[in-house]
Formats: sequence, structure tokens, C-alpha cells
Amino acid sequence: MIVEEERLRAELVRACGDAELDPGAVVVWVVDAVRPPGATPIAYLQPAGEVRADTVLVFRAVGAGRAEAHRLAAHRLALWRSLPGLPDAALGPMLRHELEHARRWERSGVAFYEADERLRALAGPDDYARLPTEREANAAAGAYARRALAPAELDALRRVPELAGLLAAEPPADVVAETAALLRARLGEDGAAPAPAALAPPRRAEPLVEVVHPVEAPA
Repeated sequence: MIVEEERLRAELVRACGDAELDPGAVVVWVVDAVRPPGATPIAYLQPAGEVRADTVLVFRAVGAGRAEAHRLAAHRLALWRSLPGLPDAALGPMLRHELEHARRWERSGVAFYEADERLRALAGPDDYARLPTEREANAAAGAYARRALAPAELDALRRVPELAGLLAAEPPADVVAETAALLRARLGEDGAAPAPAALAPPRRAEPLVEVVHPVEAPA
């Protein structure tokens, strides 16, 4: 897949509508590079988050300065321009996955998301897809894919191992409670109680989509 700006913007607006999010509150950076082996193809950075040394590579390639310019003012997404091995039909569901994280932030706020990020830092590769927020996002993306894609496009997604789980995921009964329980089991701590969050103005009528050269060169 090669991500083109016009199609990305159209897919993003549709996915925002499905997630009941304001498209003008979303910023997306397309890193003008080929996805490195092992790197996540697309990522979400919660509005209060910062790009650090341990942040996923695609956001380190965007750069801390660019991300900071929209801190607390937007939901921030980043993806690679070239995504070898991923079918074109995957773009919409992948965006919808990340937007479910944005929806969770608006429902449960900064404190919960910081607890979720602590849990993610403790998770190994085999645990990642079982995290409550990942199961929630995969289930939302899978449901969206089944509504938006043709049978042949769904089959193309199923043939890609890293996308197959997206179509089979079931959402947790209670994301917050399960996150708290896992943190308690791992650290003896509870996750923060939900507190709805809001972004600071200004907002745009449309999502902001920018193609950027990587600040940190892919390996």
C-alpha cells in the first residue's frame, strides 16, 4: 500500500464519522518513508502524550517538535507512506482502530490513558493484542471493516497475519475494569477511574494531514 493524501483524508473522515469523532480534532502525519521491518504501520498518540525515546518509531520519525505543536489540541496519528504487504483495503480499518483509542481517551481521560500506557510497557509481544484497549480497538475496526468493505477486500485482510486478529476480536465487557485488574495483578495498583476529557481549541473543519520527511531515519 502507498498512502496518498487525498484518499487518506477521505478514509479518515469516514472513519471519524463511524467513531463519532470530530474530524477537525485529528492530525495525521504521513512519514515519507517505507515502513521498516518490525515497526508498527500506524500509531496513535494521546493528546497529553509526548514523543520520547521509547515512543514507537513512526512517531519518533515524525519528531517531538511536530507532535508537541498539537499537544492537548488534537488526536495525533502517524503512519508510513509505504506499507509493503498491506492491501489498500486495510487503510480504513487501520484508521478506525486508532480512532477507537481516541474515542477511549475522550471517554476516560488522561489518567486512564496513562495507566493503559503503563500496562502496555509491561506487556510482551504475545500479550499486546490481549490488552483491553487493543481488543476494544480491534473489535471496532473489525466491525467497521465488515460494514465498509466488500467480501473480496475482507478476504485480502484475512490473508495478512497482522490483520487477521482485527477481524476476529471481541471487545472487553469493561475496558476500564479489566485494565485496572491487570495493573493490580502486575503492580498491585488500580487504574485511574474514568474522567471524560476534552481537547483545547482551535479545531479545524477538516482533519489536518501532513506528509513529512522523517526526523529520525528508519533503520
